[in-house]
Amino acid sequence: MTLNEPSSQSSTPAVCEAITQSGNQKAWIAAICSLDESSRFLCSDWTQILHKAYGFEPELVILLAGERVEAVLPFVEVNSILTGKRAVSLPFIDICRPSARDSNHIPLLHAALRAEGKKRGWNYLELRGEIPENESPQSSLSFFNHIVDLRPCPDNIFADLAPSNRRAIRKAQKEGIRIEFSHSLGSLRGFYRLQCITRKRHGLPSQPFKFFKCLHKVLIETRRGVIVSAFTNDNRLAASAIYLEQGSTVHYKYGASDKNFQNSRCNNLVMWSAMEHYSKRGFHQMDLGRNSTTNAGLRRYKLSWGSSEQEVHYQRYDLKKNATVPMSDDVFGWHNSVFKRLPIPILRLAGRLLYRHIA
Repeated sequence: MTLNEPSSQSSTPAVCEAITQSGNQKAWIAAICSLDESSRFLCSDWTQILHKAYGFEPELVILLAGERVEAVLPFVEVNSILTGKRAVSLPFIDICRPSARDSNHIPLLHAALRAEGKKRGWNYLELRGEIPENESPQSSLSFFNHIVDLRPCPDNIFADLAPSNRRAIRKAQKEGIRIEFSHSLGSLRGFYRLQCITRKRHGLPSQPFKFFKCLHKVLIETRRGVIVSAFTNDNRLAASAIYLEQGSTVHYKYGASDKNFQNSRCNNLVMWSAMEHYSKRGFHQMDLGRNSTTNAGLRRYKLSWGSSEQEVHYQRYDLKKNATVPMSDDVFGWHNSVFKRLPIPILRLAGRLLYRHIA
């Protein structure tokens, strides 16, 4: 489908065209790479995972000036009996900013998506990234995002860590915690076992193993991500984390641990080992992901790694009200106390049933 949107900020007529990844994958990838090769992680690769794991059909709004791609915005349509019919850009990823040659083009992408949504009968659309203030001065929900600069040498990065982190890393090393970098399916299974334990501890169901298996196939097996695991000196898995690569950025995406080994500070050694590894490989930064503005403990933890902090704003646009409306942070609520009481097999079943609707 093609959406004509006259541009008031450019003398060049603009056309917004939406394409599906399955319908025209070559055009999809060409559109993304024409602006930013590293965005393939967020678009072509990540949406492939979403399609394999949850059946979402990835789409892309492309702003064209003649045949030249000026801006792109990925999204999927979620049609849920629990959460309504909507577009999300993009599910299960913290930040998904549009790629554009000129920031003035971004409102055109949003306008095209709203027009398409009204045509398809969406209730609302969700944008998970920065919204230009002149387009919508209010956000629906805000988070903190933390970035660690990996460009200094590892010794200087280590010196910038909070003293408590440096002590924890040295303690783990002294206790003989062994770190392993792996791309194997066996390591993924070990991570997932700990992930289910960790999510139960926080009162949340884990995403289905099928999702992580797709992530492994698309990104980890192809060496664009890695599983970093910590083992005790008697070879028991104590902590594990998944890191995903995007251009010069590495994303700390998922972490899990066995609380029985908490005193060994294995989590700290996993994070530091990954930071040191990617610094030596020439990566510029590590994205530690989002956290709620009300979670002071997690915020302190991420700042303790010498990270810089910024706010990230999400927008939920109600297509019937033609207005931005509030969103709630679904991670914390009454449901946590319920999920904490459930056995892990039931939590895994809940994850298989619920995550497609949460998106």
